[in-house]
Amino acid sequence: MQVLSQGSSHPEPGTTVIKSDSFGASHTDSAVESTAHSAINDVDAEWAETVRIAKERVEQLEKFNAESGQRGTSWALPVEPSEQSRVPIWSGRTEWLRQLRHQVTETEHGRAALAANRIAVDTLMACANAHARFAETRTGRGVTASKAVIAEHAGASNSTIMRSRRVLKALAMGVEHARGRTLSTSEYMAAEAHHGGRQHKAASTWSLSSPKSVVMATPPLERPRRGRRTRTVVRAAAICPSNITPRERTKATASRSSIRTHRDPLSSSALVSSFSSVGSSHQRARARKTISTNTHRPIELQRAAAALAAHAPVFNISSHIGVIADGIHAAGIDPTRWTGRDIAQALSRHTADNGQIWPTASEITSPAAFLRFKLSQLDWTGPSPSEKRAQADEFRRREIAELQAELARRDAAQASSATRAAARASFAQHLAAVRTSRSS
Repeated sequence: MQVLSQGSSHPEPGTTVIKSDSFGASHTDSAVESTAHSAINDVDAEWAETVRIAKERVEQLEKFNAESGQRGTSWALPVEPSEQSRVPIWSGRTEWLRQLRHQVTETEHGRAALAANRIAVDTLMACANAHARFAETRTGRGVTASKAVIAEHAGASNSTIMRSRRVLKALAMGVEHARGRTLSTSEYMAAEAHHGGRQHKAASTWSLSSPKSVVMATPPLERPRRGRRTRTVVRAAAICPSNITPRERTKATASRSSIRTHRDPLSSSALVSSFSSVGSSHQRARARKTISTNTHRPIELQRAAAALAAHAPVFNISSHIGVIADGIHAAGIDPTRWTGRDIAQALSRHTADNGQIWPTASEITSPAAFLRFKLSQLDWTGPSPSEKRAQADEFRRREIAELQAELARRDAAQASSATRAAARASFAQHLAAVRTSRSS
């Protein structure tokens, strides 16, 4: 019904309010459009808030990794700096290993720790050397490698690594800050932010330490001093290589002499000095060549001597490694069968079986004589530890091959599903025939 102005039957122009279907429809579409725009704005705001939270979370994880000092390709359990500061740093890798060997060979506490954990000196040193490979060079901290990785470098089993760690704990030369465990959700995300991969577990975190008592108890390492004449000979050998001819050596000598005396190398005095030294230079060169030919040592012997010096530092105080090589050769040891580590293990086992202990380096006045004496007490004609390990490995490989062959024969002799189905059908037919004959 239309509304009329002032009761007139004719509406006045411009005063009538018109309502139509089209007007109502356009009003509804505008409301829907505004609602859709508001919903889109809400989704955008929610997405922006989610992105902001994710960025903050990533920044927090990166900050956490930076503060915990993560390094390498794996994520390590963080340790508080205050806890690490209570542990003394080590004296360096080489000195720390020397201190450890002195503790387990010269002190009652160290020998008791070895006996309690049933581990030999050489095995402990191999495991300790593997731990030291992963420690920080300056402090000895940050050993976060897993037992499997350390065991691979040491050539030992995981149980042996555990026993060696107990010895380090007992001597206060190794401190475990965090025990290896499964990572939490936040730690898993931090590990993924660190190296970009998936990591569900983390190894223990260790520090290698040199306590004050250990440092004071370890005697200082005595280094041999070279005299002035030795340094002069070495400097002259460096100036004049041994691979030049006698004439070239003579010319070089004359040139250096002229430089020292500010004379011309073509002067009469220089030529007299040059010609007078030809014979002696030729004789010295021929003598050096003869000595080099007679003292040539096989590469296997040199490797065995170097390995023995590394695993038994008590012999490694001579001026030249050839002294150890000559001692091995004089004892009749075959370096192709006995490695330096095999020789060190045999000497340690013989010393322990006889109730003896290794002396310190400061107590040995003649390392070469002591080496010859120790090597002369053993029979080196039997199989070496390396050969025994090789035989055991070969025997184990044969056992595995025989077991796999037996399993293959068993699998081949096993009836197939079709054969078993045919056997069941034949048996059922036989039972049916038996029942039929009985009923008749």
